[in-house]
Amino acid sequence: MFLRSCLVVALLSFSVTPLTAQRDEPTKSNGKVLAAFRNVVARANPSVVHILRDGKEVALGTVVGKDGWVLTKNSLLGDKFEVKLADDRTFAGKIVGVKDEFDLALLKVDGKDLPAAQLKPAKELTPGDWVATPGTSKEPVAIGVVSVATRKMGRRDYPPASNPNSGFLGINLTEDGGAKIGSVQENTAAAKAGLKVGDVIVSINAKPIPDPETLINTIAAYKPNETITIKVKREGKEEEIKATLGKRPANLSRGDFQNRLGNELSDRRTGFPAILQHDTVLKPIQCGGPLVDLDGNVIGINIARAGRTESYAIPSENVLALLDDLKSGKLAPAVVKKPDPTKPESEAIQKCQAAVSAAEGKVKAAEQKATTAKKILEQAKAAIDEFGTGDADLVQVHNRAKDLAARTDKELNENLKVLEKAVAELKKAKEEAKEKK
Repeated sequence: MFLRSCLVVALLSFSVTPLTAQRDEPTKSNGKVLAAFRNVVARANPSVVHILRDGKEVALGTVVGKDGWVLTKNSLLGDKFEVKLADDRTFAGKIVGVKDEFDLALLKVDGKDLPAAQLKPAKELTPGDWVATPGTSKEPVAIGVVSVATRKMGRRDYPPASNPNSGFLGINLTEDGGAKIGSVQENTAAAKAGLKVGDVIVSINAKPIPDPETLINTIAAYKPNETITIKVKREGKEEEIKATLGKRPANLSRGDFQNRLGNELSDRRTGFPAILQHDTVLKPIQCGGPLVDLDGNVIGINIARAGRTESYAIPSENVLALLDDLKSGKLAPAVVKKPDPTKPESEAIQKCQAAVSAAEGKVKAAEQKATTAKKILEQAKAAIDEFGTGDADLVQVHNRAKDLAARTDKELNENLKVLEKAVAELKKAKEEAKEKK
């Protein structure tokens, strides 16, 4: 309680300036505000590690056992990586367990007496409670508040597929509020029209644009090839720019379009069985580390930057329930056996093995396509269930998704037959070689 009181006093000590000087107001990324959370993250800081691949940081990690156990985000790991501790010691890392549903990987390093984080269930946290993401320095990486308390997630809880037929401008916005352009995507309507980083969009076709949400909804109301008049504020002056909207990229949903107006999102950001949602602005490479409450308790593992104002953490109670299985080896990743170079196979067997490998690669690719198509179809069906069949565009999306799912299933079945035949031929070649010996 003392820590909470001190923190509240520290935050309130920042003066609130008039609207004319909004840029001087404290924000959650302000250095003075972050400094006020030093005591909050002090206990967890030593348990934070950096995951390095080819010398570059790709994720954070959390020490969960003093004898070398480290938890991190699985999808950010490569085949070879290192674990750098807060005291700058670096160890080669080995994956000993993976829980793909939560995108968690448990690593083992040779370090001893490491400062392990103490996990506490997150079920007592409620929306509006402050949380902080520790790093390896005194200040936290970032701070935020709980948006949605710990909850189980199902397929329908994640954003459904959206109408891909709306116009596309091709910009990302900054986190400063308003509609200030942070980057312009190449070969898009925005780039062709001459929009620049730093431009603030004031209106579109005379409609005021006070915030990102209004911009998103306004652009979504137009179709590709429609020309809009954009009023921007550039270097203190307003000017009008005409832009002909392009077609939304096939792999960009409305949710992604909205969310990517801010910073980069995590590639893997959906499908988690349970999450704690908070509004901390994290970079994807800052996932995998701990999330703490105001008392410094680790109440989750940050797992994804999911939206412009959405970050997800796997609640500590779910992590604690998985740790024993992760350590036991039950969830060890599959090991691909490499051929023994001291035992060369016959040319016929080598050709059959190459055919099997090629077929397996095609099957894997086809499975990924079929899985993606199935998810798209499920989302389209969910949208139909929710909004009905009165929307022609929605029905068209559903029908296309259905056709795509059928085509990818057919492609998968064809590749499975090829693989089955290749495996049979390899088996036959090995039997023939054995008989000759």
